Amino acid sequence: MNFDVILDPDISPNEVCELGLLAESYGFHAVWTSNYPSSRDPFINLCPLALASSKIQLGPLVVTPYELHPYKIAKALASLNELCAGRAQILTGGPTGVNATMGMGVSRMVGRARECVEILKGISPDEPLNYKGNIFQVWGYQPSWATDKPPFIYLGANMKQMLHMASGIADGIMLGDTTEQRLGSSLQVINENLASHGRSREDVKVSCLIAWHVKESKSVSASEAKRHLALRGMLDLWYLSTFLNEEECEIVDANRANIFKAYKQKTDVIEGVPDAILDKLVDNLTMSGDHDDIDSHIETLQRYRDMGLNEVAFKLHQDQADSIRAIGERILPTFKSC
Repeated sequence: MNFDVILDPDISPNEVCELGLLAESYGFHAVWTSNYPSSRDPFINLCPLALASSKIQLGPLVVTPYELHPYKIAKALASLNELCAGRAQILTGGPTGVNATMGMGVSRMVGRARECVEILKGISPDEPLNYKGNIFQVWGYQPSWATDKPPFIYLGANMKQMLHMASGIADGIMLGDTTEQRLGSSLQVINENLASHGRSREDVKVSCLIAWHVKESKSVSASEAKRHLALRGMLDLWYLSTFLNEEECEIVDANRANIFKAYKQKTDVIEGVPDAILDKLVDNLTMSGDHDDIDSHIETLQRYRDMGLNEVAFKLHQDQADSIRAIGERILPTFKSC
């Protein structure tokens, strides 16, 4: 199993480089930069790391065909790939918070994502790309300079339609903030869809985003995890119903505005949601606690690996260097020795 880190969206290119080199020294597979509405440009943020590193994969997430035409994504990605000598990757997919910032709708999600991946994977230095889709068109694009190993294209998917489409065309699929039960069902859907597309499980890497909040103090961990609950799978009831009863789900659903308010105000005080429910959300949607809890998290990751998960992308928040060291010293050696 490979392990990635997703860095906080508010850090500078120099900080990305420093943390990325630290991750590379521990043997992490990849470093991702986050593409939030008010963050720095995720491609530019990776440029110093692309030049300074030698082994680690790197890429932006999520860059969607709502905010950029796939042709523009392809140019930026190919340029980044040249800087890092063929180690670039990208996660694309459906709508994100950027849509709201741009005042855009969310229509034709599956079609947009499919055509975006087809364009990104159709780029070649040897012949021009002429692509006429139902949504996007590209004519005569031939980057003759893009001779490095092609970038690895991940597609973010969770529900059946996106999983079916992604299984047919993507190099990798990233599942977001899932629970153990939903992970199992998603992997089953992926395997079934791969067969229908004439592909095997070896043709596609499956990754899963997991929020990492492990700290030296349990209270500090819980506080950080609660502040960021709004981001965990958008608190979709499809996930929550695997560990909350119907009444608890209704309480969470009725207090979404308060949960997002806590995130915006950077507070762990969430009005209207009892502590017992908040604790369940943290326990089931994140990896939290203190360093004594890491062994339990390792057991969870081993179950995920045995279910067929290839990669984990840990979403980091505060104290990112400490988190990289903890994962690098406790988790990576366990899986390298398996």
